[in-house]
Formats: sequence, structure tokens, C-alpha cells
Amino acid sequence: MKTKIFISALMACAVAMTSCSDFLTEDPKGQMVPENYFTSQNDLDGAINVLYAQVQYSINGTHTLSPNWMGDDLTALTSGNKDVYREFDSYKVNDNNADSKSAWNTNYAIIKAANFIINNVEKVPISEEEANIGKGQALFWRAVAYFKLVRWYGEIPLILTTDLDFNVKKSTIAQIYAQICSDLEEAERILPYAYTSSPRVADGLNNYINKGAAQAVLAAVYMARAGYPLNEASYYSKAAQMAKAVIDGVASNNYYYKLEPNYKDRFMYVSNPYSQEGVVAIKFNKDNPWGWSGLDSWNSVCQAYESVTNGGWGDAVGEIKYWKKMPEGPRKDAIYGSDGGKILVEKNAYKDQLIDWYQKDNNGAFILNECHPMFRTLLYGGGTDGSAMKDYNDREYTMNNGICSQTLYLVSYSEVLLWYAEAQARSGSVNEEAKQCLQKVLDRAYGEGVDKAENYSNDPTTFANKCLKEHGYEVTGYYVALVVRANDQLRMDDLKNTFASRQANAPVEVAPGLSLTEGVEVTGSWNESRNYATIPSFDADLNENLK
Repeated sequence: MKTKIFISALMACAVAMTSCSDFLTEDPKGQMVPENYFTSQNDLDGAINVLYAQVQYSINGTHTLSPNWMGDDLTALTSGNKDVYREFDSYKVNDNNADSKSAWNTNYAIIKAANFIINNVEKVPISEEEANIGKGQALFWRAVAYFKLVRWYGEIPLILTTDLDFNVKKSTIAQIYAQICSDLEEAERILPYAYTSSPRVADGLNNYINKGAAQAVLAAVYMARAGYPLNEASYYSKAAQMAKAVIDGVASNNYYYKLEPNYKDRFMYVSNPYSQEGVVAIKFNKDNPWGWSGLDSWNSVCQAYESVTNGGWGDAVGEIKYWKKMPEGPRKDAIYGSDGGKILVEKNAYKDQLIDWYQKDNNGAFILNECHPMFRTLLYGGGTDGSAMKDYNDREYTMNNGICSQTLYLVSYSEVLLWYAEAQARSGSVNEEAKQCLQKVLDRAYGEGVDKAENYSNDPTTFANKCLKEHGYEVTGYYVALVVRANDQLRMDDLKNTFASRQANAPVEVAPGLSLTEGVEVTGSWNESRNYATIPSFDADLNENLK
């Protein structure tokens, strides 16, 4: 399979991989160095492979993405080893949080690998076109890493070389966004519309970043810059232009992106493993020889619940209030399961029964220890005997052997449609194309004609807020996305309202006569610092400027 050829190339370069260690710690053994590297196209390809391996490490499981638990769609369990998620869920992240360290490390490892390419690509004796492709990959992923970090931590060190600096200072959020935009604008300028050969494109899906991916992420970055905390509203117009460039590229056949007919089609990892709805997509390979290496994904086991499924971890738990308010339709069924989110019990006295996640036994105790909605968008099915991976459905057991070969979609075409529609409206007007973009997403989510974009178009703010809400629903529980619900809430300065709602913790009626509250306690008073995590102590202790 072409995908496995690409992944094998990544593994072949693992011996030369840049360190995943703290960015203020250096261990040069086995690393590529400029003095003896970048003498050929093969050298550049190897450095790009290393970069993509770091990208894989950054999203292959929940522990590098725990900051996304700050959104109102996700919550955490109150027992076991879930404290790393609970801290983000309650907006009080300690500087020794292990997951915060993982999120910090993996993204600075991407930055380090990208800097290595950017600072040395001009030494390679190759054509300008090939140099631009290599440089474009590095610029893009450096920007993505900083885009994550600035939304998770606020002011952070802006490092553009591979040199160590134990006195590096934090840069302002404005400085960081300026660099992100500069990187992406340059990548968008120099990258090609399409690739023609493997491993840059394979299985009908880009492995390398192209111009359309850079345009899509630029749209997301411009929208973030237009909102809190910078509030540079003029960037909404720029966001609309970039999203429109992607949409126009699809119309002119420069890009293959499409909206899948059914929302769940993007999560059929066996029958449709390479959905062309993915604008920015990363592939994984469970059959790599090392296992649990980062080249495989274990996100399926992170969503499945331990108490009733085959060994799930229950890291990603659905918040009750968000589940309740999401409108019914095919999208909600795909995210939470059909029949109101019933779960097939795979073990205990209720084995083979479909139960409500809030169902009680004859003694009045909850059958499901997790007692929250279970997300389905990263799950595999395993058949009634759990013997082989297949597409997930609600009537067969899950397959949770730990590692899997999912393709993860950091940006999907449905998001681009919504970003254009929202950004256009926040720029002051709702045009016909904005209405068409929203309508496409509404028809897929609820059924054709059930909800009308026209109903919201008389007022640009109302229309924009509808697009914002629909984007949140599109990425509900899909914590690997580049722009998750927590990021939308930060942009709209809305996390403080979720904090207040969670602190009040009003009961939510989940069934007639049964109301439930969230388990994670939210205490204290709100201040703006709660929007962000604290820089991990392992680096802050080495450099007083980071405290």
C-alpha cells in the first residue's frame, strides 16, 4: 500500500530524528547537523520525513491534546488517572501537568525540526521548485505548532533557529501571530496546487502540504487574530478571502476536496480511510515494526469507555449539557450514536444489551460507570467477536487493541465552508455564496431543507453566530482537529461563560424524571489567565523568563 511506503520512509529516518526532549535540553547523538547534511535532495526528503514524524507524535493520542478539554463539548472523568484532563476541564492547569508537558514538547519538537529545514534548505543543490516544496512544508508546520501553542499558553518563546538559548524570553501574542501569518503567507505563495507522485500524494490524499492546505489554515489563523485576545476585526475579511480561495480552487479542479454525502463517511476508517473531505490530513500505520511508536494512532481506544467496551480508556467524555442542546439529526447520531446515544454493552451482566448511557440497574445504580455520552468519531468496530477492525457501528462491538491506522483530519472541507460563511458575515454582509456554504453543511447535518440558511441571513451577526455554532457541532468531541470547540470559544471570549456555567452546574434533564450534573468541580473566580495553561515547570525552572 502506498501509505505504508510513505510511513516506512518516515521510520527509516527515525534514527536521525530531532529530539522530543525539552526545548532547553540538548542531546546531539544521532541528530542531523548542517555541517554534514543538506547536500542532496535525499537529505532534504529525510529532514521532511523527520518533521512529519514529529507531526504524528503531536496528535496520535489524547495526552498531547489535553488543552482541548477546555471546550464545553468535552469533559473528564472524576476518578482514575484522568487528573491531567480534569485540570484543563476546570481551567486550573498546574505547571507540572504531565499532559501539558507532552503538548508543549511535541509542538516545540515540530518547531525544531521545521527550523532545521528553513535555516538550511538554501544549501541544497536543487531546483527552486523543489526547495520551495521543502521550505513550504516546514513553514506550514512551524506555523501550525505555534498556532496551537499560542492558543493554549498565550505568551510563549518564539524560537526561529535550532540554537539553544537558556535566556530566551516570552514573545507577545501579537508577535507570535505575526510570525504565524508570515510563515503561512510565504508557504501559500511558494507551494504548488497539487502533487503528482508518491509519497507526496497517495491513496487519493495529499501527504505533503499544498497551497490549498496553507490557504485553509490561513483562514483559521486570520479568524483567530480577528477575535480575542487581539480583536483585530479587519482580519475577518482576510479570512473570508483565504477560505474563498480554497472553495474557488475546488470549483476550478485545482483541489480535490469535497463534502462527504454523509457526515459519518469521514469516520469510516476501513471502507473510506482516505476521505477527500480532509484538507489537512495525517496518516498513521499500526503495522509499523515498533508499535506504540507515534507512527500509529491510539485515538480509538481513547474514546471508548472502559466499563462496557473492550478495554477503552474513556479519556474523551461528552459533556452532558452540550449533548443535550445539539439538534437531532444524522450528524448527532454519528457523533454520539443512534437511539439517543445508546451503548452496546460488551461485558458485565448486561452484555449484548443496548442501554442508555444514563441507565440505572434494579438497585438504582448507574450501569455505566462513566455516565456521560460516548463519542463515536474515532472508534473502530470489531464485529461481534472483536476479531477484526471494521467500520464502527452501534450494533457491534468496538475494537480497542490500542493502536490503529486512522487518518486524522486536522482541517476538513466542511470547516472551510463554515469559515468562509462566518468570516464573510463578520466582515459586514451575507452574500449568496455564504448562504450556499452554510446550507450545504445544514443539509448534511439535519437532512435536506430541515434548517434554512436564509432564515439567519437578514442580520450578519445572527448569521455569523449560526456558522460558529455549526462549526462547533462539526468538530464536537473530535479533539484532533486544528480548530476545536475550545478554540472557537477562546476567539469569542466565551470560555469565561463556560466557566460560570460549569461552576453553577445546573442539573440537565437527560430523560423524563432524570436530571444529571457534571462530575468535575469548577471552583474559584474567573480571571483572564484561566484562558491558558501555565508553561510547564521543566522549562520554566531552567529559565526565569518563562515564569
